[in-house]
Amino acid sequence: MISYYETLSAFYNNPAIMAPLLAWFVAQTIKVVIATIKEKRFSFELFFIPGGFPSSHSSFVTALCTVVGFLTGVDSIMFAVTLAFTVFVLYDASVLRRAAQKQAQSLNDLIEFVNIKEMEPLREVLGHSWLEVLSGLIIGIGVGVTIILI
Repeated sequence: MISYYETLSAFYNNPAIMAPLLAWFVAQTIKVVIATIKEKRFSFELFFIPGGFPSSHSSFVTALCTVVGFLTGVDSIMFAVTLAFTVFVLYDASVLRRAAQKQAQSLNDLIEFVNIKEMEPLREVLGHSWLEVLSGLIIGIGVGVTIILI
């Protein structure tokens, strides 16, 4: 029977788990630093707000894809599945969520125009620009390679 400590050790020693988590943390930390400088105040909630520079979704899946590519080889089925998942998430972060963002902006304009006071505005920062996605991709590759080399 595997002990609790062996399970925890296996979790922490698995680069396919640690690289994406670390990449997410790095991207979110950069996002929080930028937001803190802009707003001149720190809020822990900033770690969990979607959108903005860099894309933590992109960094997470790219780090996973990078590690899986190194560990299983780029000719493996696992890498192919991970790559397809990564491309889907990158597309979703930049195109689909950006469209939802534009719809939220339009609905907020309509709510303001019609003057509906009892309705809260929708969150408008949902998607990412290509620069935000690219920066997340670079962070993910960097963290993935670093985790493999350590």
